[in-house]
Amino acid sequence: MPEEDNKKSAAKRIPDSQRFKYIGFEVFPGKPKDLFKSDAEKSKFVDAVIAKRAKGEVIREECILLEERVTTRDRVVLAIASLVILVTLFIPWYSAYNEVVEETEVPAATEMRFDSIGAATTEGDSVFMATEENLDTTTLIAADEPTEAGGSSEEVIHGMKARKRIYREYSRLSGLGAFLALGNLGSQVFSSGFILVLTAIILMLYTILCIALPVYTLYGLFGVKGKADERALRLKKILRYNWVPLVLIVFTIIISFVGAKYSFDPAMFYSSLSTGYGIGVLLNSLSWGIFVSLCAFILVAVKGIEI
Repeated sequence: MPEEDNKKSAAKRIPDSQRFKYIGFEVFPGKPKDLFKSDAEKSKFVDAVIAKRAKGEVIREECILLEERVTTRDRVVLAIASLVILVTLFIPWYSAYNEVVEETEVPAATEMRFDSIGAATTEGDSVFMATEENLDTTTLIAADEPTEAGGSSEEVIHGMKARKRIYREYSRLSGLGAFLALGNLGSQVFSSGFILVLTAIILMLYTILCIALPVYTLYGLFGVKGKADERALRLKKILRYNWVPLVLIVFTIIISFVGAKYSFDPAMFYSSLSTGYGIGVLLNSLSWGIFVSLCAFILVAVKGIEI
């Protein structure tokens, strides 16, 4: 009986031509070709594998399982980014300005010459007519021009026009300077609308994170002990916290669209504050220092994804 069963199973066995057709979900729709073009190529490959095994190497060349998770270059980049965040605390984070109007007098474009009779003289084919429209002056200066004989034959009138020049006078605060200014400005800010108070609290928290997170990141880079994988996984968790500052800034921008009223007269401080707090005032008040720190936070957080 066992012999008959073996014969039946052998008869039902699928031939190699059919079996290869279904290996790998039709990767080989027919009989697979030889992997090597010639016996010499096959021998060369086999000899290379035997030589590699003889050296004790069992991992292929392109395997990344044994690569270091956090390279020296990664550590340098993360350390520099953390130091940049700390340095930004001493450069301008906030700015406000007053618009100053300055009036200056410039010579008008019209000049009239009158002879001794009082008629307008001509220069070439042009005649200068005395009208308010072409003068548009605020000050007229008359002067007699002497003739060759020494007398005065004509009178020259020059027009002076007053023009306004508007420029901005800026005041800036660093990240740490904003904390020092809370004693003077805190009462006005925290007595204003809820959105402005919430914005001030968020920006204060952002400033604290600019101190805590870089120090924590440097500790994760150089202070954590243990095996390489353990240190890398610990560092990865630390770097995730660097997304928090980005979330705070985005949330601050969103709530600024709601706006808030001031409890003080903004004209007494800066004209850039407008008549009420809003997205325009926020963007005008943020200086380049806070954006540099935000970019460094994003760089550190993205590096955490790569680990």
